[in-house]
Amino acid sequence: MTESQETQAQPALPTRADLATSGLTKRNQEFIWQMVQLVDGDASKAGLIAEVGAKLLDGQKTGATAKQLFNTPAEALGFKAKQAAETPARGYATYGFWPLMVDNAIAFFMMFSFMFGLTLMFSKANQAGSAGAAGITSLVLTSLLGGVFFAAVMMTLAPSKDGVQTPLWKKIVVSVGAFVLWFLAYMGFAYLPSIINPLLPGWVYLILAVLAFIGFRFWRVKTGIQGGFLGSATRPRQDTK
Repeated sequence: MTESQETQAQPALPTRADLATSGLTKRNQEFIWQMVQLVDGDASKAGLIAEVGAKLLDGQKTGATAKQLFNTPAEALGFKAKQAAETPARGYATYGFWPLMVDNAIAFFMMFSFMFGLTLMFSKANQAGSAGAAGITSLVLTSLLGGVFFAAVMMTLAPSKDGVQTPLWKKIVVSVGAFVLWFLAYMGFAYLPSIINPLLPGWVYLILAVLAFIGFRFWRVKTGIQGGFLGSATRPRQDTK
């Protein structure tokens, strides 16, 4: 077989005109065309694209969509698995102190607001005396300090740039020490006078918890932070290939 015959035998990437006469639906034609654009003129992928086109054409008989069969054009080409292998998951501590501080402060405020709101809704707390730890000022200070301590602990215990892990004894000492300091501060804030630390109705705390949840999800999407107490706003799907 001559070189010219081998070139003729090799399938070519489909054009818009080819797709228009292929029998594929408009959506499936667009799916194939996106695949063509992704390979950027690499004719070696023409066979794979032709195979995908044949499966889409066959799937049309039963109503199967391109998304159901291949999800995305990139995944149909096998690009997603390659990208996942080249991009390791980002460590929680790599986002920096201040983003983590805000992230955890909002999370603590949300959890404590929800807890105090439920407690007050089903109790007859006396708002005339000291509000204690449930006072709004105490709640804000506890959340902010918790954000600072937790972010500091994460930054301290994170592996070094050369990959060296923090010793177990240091993890225990730092974690326990930070928790003890935070707990003592939490107890101290409970003694704030009610004039600057008022106790709000239970339903107000529940509304604050909902607002904090919305803020937390917005912050996670904005910063891309994953991990921590409440996981991530969006988790990448794991490939099963």
